[in-house]
Amino acid sequence: MAVKRTILSSLFLFFILMLPLWSQGGVYCVKKTAAHIKIDGYISEKAWDDALAVPVNIEILPGENVEAPVRTECLILYNDFNLYVGFKAYDPRPHQVRAHFSEHDNIAADDYVAIILDTFNDQNRAFVFFCNPLGVQMDELVSDGGAVQDISWDAIWYSAGHIDDKGYEVEMAIPFRELQFQRSKKAQTWGFAPSRNYPRSQLHQITCFNNNRDNSCMLCQFPKLEGIAGVSPGRDIELDPTFTAHQTDARKKFPGGPMVKTDPELDVGISGQWGFSPNLALSATVNPDFSQVEADAVQLDINTQFALEYPEKRPFFLEGIDFFSTQINAVHTRTLLDPSWGVKVSGKEGKNTLALFVNRDEITYLLFPGAEGSGDTTLDQESTAAVLRYRRDIGKSSTLGFLLTDREGQDYHNRLAGLDGLLRLTKSDTIRFQVLGSSTRYPADIAEQYQQDPDNLTGYAAYFSYLRETRTYGWKMIFKDFSPGFRSDLGFIPQVNYRTGIIEGNYVYWGDHGEFLTRLEVRGNAQQTQDHHGSLLEREASMAVEIDMPLQSLFIITTGTRKKIFNSLPFNQDFLDIFFKIQPWGGVYLNCSVNMGDEIDYKHVRPGKLFFIEPKTTLRLGKHLRMSLSYSYSHLNLEQGRLYSARVLQNWLVYHFSKRAFLRGIIQYTDISRNPVLYTDGVNLVSRKLFTQFLFSYKINPRTVLFLGYSDTHLGLQDIDLQQTNRTFFFKIGYALSL
Repeated sequence: MAVKRTILSSLFLFFILMLPLWSQGGVYCVKKTAAHIKIDGYISEKAWDDALAVPVNIEILPGENVEAPVRTECLILYNDFNLYVGFKAYDPRPHQVRAHFSEHDNIAADDYVAIILDTFNDQNRAFVFFCNPLGVQMDELVSDGGAVQDISWDAIWYSAGHIDDKGYEVEMAIPFRELQFQRSKKAQTWGFAPSRNYPRSQLHQITCFNNNRDNSCMLCQFPKLEGIAGVSPGRDIELDPTFTAHQTDARKKFPGGPMVKTDPELDVGISGQWGFSPNLALSATVNPDFSQVEADAVQLDINTQFALEYPEKRPFFLEGIDFFSTQINAVHTRTLLDPSWGVKVSGKEGKNTLALFVNRDEITYLLFPGAEGSGDTTLDQESTAAVLRYRRDIGKSSTLGFLLTDREGQDYHNRLAGLDGLLRLTKSDTIRFQVLGSSTRYPADIAEQYQQDPDNLTGYAAYFSYLRETRTYGWKMIFKDFSPGFRSDLGFIPQVNYRTGIIEGNYVYWGDHGEFLTRLEVRGNAQQTQDHHGSLLEREASMAVEIDMPLQSLFIITTGTRKKIFNSLPFNQDFLDIFFKIQPWGGVYLNCSVNMGDEIDYKHVRPGKLFFIEPKTTLRLGKHLRMSLSYSYSHLNLEQGRLYSARVLQNWLVYHFSKRAFLRGIIQYTDISRNPVLYTDGVNLVSRKLFTQFLFSYKINPRTVLFLGYSDTHLGLQDIDLQQTNRTFFFKIGYALSL
């Protein structure tokens, strides 16, 4: 009887997975043209007369499948090399069109149009190409049915636009070599959706199909594009040589020592990509250029319980990064500090997704996680890292996969393997899971110094979630389990030795079309965390209210209470978090975050009261000039007095000469005051840091670039004024050569 029940249950689950998820869209057929269309932003060439015309006239947000306030038409053609997309975006008040010259991927606040292409028709992963009325581009990959966006992906494609007395027009040419699609000589079937972003007092999102808000899978509802046949990515060979020069002068003794000049350093590197099949690409790099011209936002490493995480920004690792993403952050390439070479294969063949990378790192970074804190160090030794990721589509939009990672060095290794899955049971119900096991061995001196197991260290990690998401309500159950010996040295896992259970629920009220209150959401959350001995680490209950209103304003207030055990001592904590943002005019964006409540002085294990506030603003002064300013202030008060106060000022000023060239200045200033009487070890009463960077950039595409810049750092202490500690001049030129 038990076997019979098991078989019936398995058949029922298989049947559910095979059910087609709710599809709202129709079918469109695109024609082939022999013409080569000039991308100048004017839809005037005769070839456009034969294009597929798709009306983009359904508002899906804030209105629910209502007539859009403006009229839009999308035109689609293709030839042997490119997919051509044109938009006629009409506007009764064209002077209100929001369009600015910006860096690539920075047009989210503008008017824009977009085409979304689910080229495998798997209802899970899609390419998105955005363009504002001035031809400035943004592109991204979406996955998990549209729930996850990866804006780090960059393609080389072509766009132009212009504003006239009817609104604006945009033209795009998307080379097939930048896409992955089915290996077939027959006509392709793609999921697709043209869309328009129309930001005024409210942000109107407009597309061509009715969106079912009870369906959490957006890609499952796309209409289908048929007719693309006889195309391929071609040889898809690209070489990207780079030349970088920089000189850094530094003050060896602080304060008072002289600035010591160094000789300029010159680096020549090359990266390349070969699409050896229509769906798989090989990427390689030797002496790669991983120079960062985008400064990290300041994060204060003060009274923190766990190590801080920084985002990946290096081009080689960003390519195909979404293939390696899983529920547990087991692959975080920022932990690779100084690679000398790397090789990567990624792509999709039918229902199978494959990704592999191998690289050699000159420095080995180690993160030592624990239940109540983490430590880290670097080893001045080389290590070799490898990651293998495989995923297979199941049913209409479910997936199963596995992950392998390995890093090897002298007297050191970290190996990890596991399974994961995304199962869409219905249009509203989704299960996600992942199970990993690891084996780690540290050098003997490192194991002793950081109190790690001197023998082979093994452990596991598990994640499970069940999500139900409908138009008016949703709930989620999450379970996480990280054993004490689990390590993921190619990922970012700062905490282990804990089990967490989380229950979340929400209710959403949607305002009627044109109503003042666009959306009101109420959320509740309860969670409990224990270590593997069964001892309580944290118990929390919270509630939040989120309100969308006119002027693109959003208000969120969260309040709750928690009991936290740290260093065997209990702490009862109440907290209140507030967030507000508004865009009263097209060129003005404001937001502010406030956090207050009970906090722990982790260094001395004492209760305190935290206050944090961070207002931010972005001003667009005409089409060319942008200024972004943020200021944060925080302090921690103890019963004995104020432990510290910290101020951080960050300012970006950018002038865009065109969509390709800009001049940017960045200023980051940090001022921390401490009360030495309340510290058990010696600290500076005042510490200040000033970082500045100036950059000229000319970018034809994401990999054909010219950078010329200067940066420096100043430090100051209680009795020492700000004094320059280093300065760097840098120059970089890169070129994308397509063969």
